[in-house]
Amino acid sequence: MGKRTPRLLAALAILALVATACDTGGDTDGTDGDGAGETEDGESRTAGDLIVGTTDTVTSVDPARVYDYYSSNILFNVGETLVGFEPGETEVSPRLAEEVEISDDGLTYTFTLREGVTFHDGSTLDSEDVRFSLERAIDMNHPQGAAFLIAGIDTIETPDEQTVELTLAEPNITFLSRLAYTVATIVPSDGDYTAPESPIEVEGDDEEDTEAAEQEAEEFVNEDLVATGPYRLEEFREGESITLEAFEDYWGDAPANDRVLIQFFQTSSQMKLALESGEIDVAFRDLSPDERQDLEGAEGIQLVEGEGASIRYIVFNTLLEPGDDVNVRKAVAAAIDRERIVEDVFAGAAEPLYSMIPPGFDESVDYFSTYEDDDPATHLEGIDTPVEIDLHYGGERYGPTEPSLAQVIQRTLEETDLFEVNLTSTEWAQFTEEAWPGEDGQYPVFLLGWYPDYFDADDYIEPFYASDGFLGFYDNDAVDELIAEEQQVTDAASEERQEIFDQIQEIVADEAPIIPMFVQTPFVFASDDVTGLEETMDPVQIFRYYLLSKE
Repeated sequence: MGKRTPRLLAALAILALVATACDTGGDTDGTDGDGAGETEDGESRTAGDLIVGTTDTVTSVDPARVYDYYSSNILFNVGETLVGFEPGETEVSPRLAEEVEISDDGLTYTFTLREGVTFHDGSTLDSEDVRFSLERAIDMNHPQGAAFLIAGIDTIETPDEQTVELTLAEPNITFLSRLAYTVATIVPSDGDYTAPESPIEVEGDDEEDTEAAEQEAEEFVNEDLVATGPYRLEEFREGESITLEAFEDYWGDAPANDRVLIQFFQTSSQMKLALESGEIDVAFRDLSPDERQDLEGAEGIQLVEGEGASIRYIVFNTLLEPGDDVNVRKAVAAAIDRERIVEDVFAGAAEPLYSMIPPGFDESVDYFSTYEDDDPATHLEGIDTPVEIDLHYGGERYGPTEPSLAQVIQRTLEETDLFEVNLTSTEWAQFTEEAWPGEDGQYPVFLLGWYPDYFDADDYIEPFYASDGFLGFYDNDAVDELIAEEQQVTDAASEERQEIFDQIQEIVADEAPIIPMFVQTPFVFASDDVTGLEETMDPVQIFRYYLLSKE
């Protein structure tokens, strides 16, 4: 995390000046209708520049270490994978691979690489780069990364410079979707990236062993990102800004802009003021509902909404009280008022969620809606005193609305007279250490959110309900078997697979280890002269800077 790319080139000094003004509250003269303008010092800003503001953070730009939303978003714009998602599409298509063939048994994937692809360092893409990149991510197995998404790869063969054969240990219909995530970003094998000689493994079960493995993986992390995407990373000023410059030798269509500055703001109010004053062109993640309502209809500012795929939910540690009692979990499921949350917390910028699979997926079945007809008290018969719930949340990790969300949940539950809810807010770094089982403790009930990494209904099922999923609290042999079945069908859209998902959702709704609450509506505000926003606000949730331009 603390590493930097080389100093900004002279041509980028203007953007750095604007960034400083945004960060300190200094004023600029904004831009004229052609996208050109002047800073307070009289320096010109070219029409091809775009400034994007966010309150989000970037933790790393090494594909083997990235698993948070905005870090991944940078990689989606600077790096590329063998396959990916075209704007507006939810089906995987070739990217660095020109052709993909799958064996009849669903185990071997043969990729024919696109010719003439150049890395940002000037080297040429070949099969060895693919082998190196995938093996590097798998062998590093960085705890902060997403190597588990491609851990099903058994062997990687490179018959020639343009051919790569990936063989899986067992069939998995979601593999191509997983391969489209940033953990599979291809980096040059003959550059500055290094990899362990053998897989890094956690030797034991305690925290010290995990930390030792993470420290070993960290030795191979490289924050000087080199890839093949439409932009090259010019500067990464941690906590301040990232500058991307269009890559002249990019194999595909050139970006619609010449340069993008991503400016990080500590508060959404600062970002809102920067947009209103013309210091930034785009405000993306996250504005409060009040700020959003204030900007809607404002002169010179446009709002573009996308389709929701990021979800929020309540997690019960089923190994601890009170979540070890299924009747308590069901009572909470019956007491949660999703409509109230959507209106009181998000001013309508969300949609009630009755399955962990969002309603935009055909596989989604709203079994949790049946609880809305229940009286929560029917699930707690015989309990004379309110059930005490210690509800934890990770500060403002999911935006400035998080404290309000926790308070509305608290009030909703306590108004039934069945619960006594204690709220605890913890900074995200500490939260992630303490929420799950371990020496640092574990939370009995807590709030989490989920952004899709591989775009498939399975991404909302396996991580949460498989016995070896990331939560680690839920273990149901029947669900494990059903997950294996849906992953091994040959047609992702088949009725057979939808029926399996239906069975899974019915079982987990009945046992309620996790309670889905709502799916968030993504939105972006920008000055009226910014175009291309509609094309990138699709369900896959990739914000593509290269589609944006200024008139």
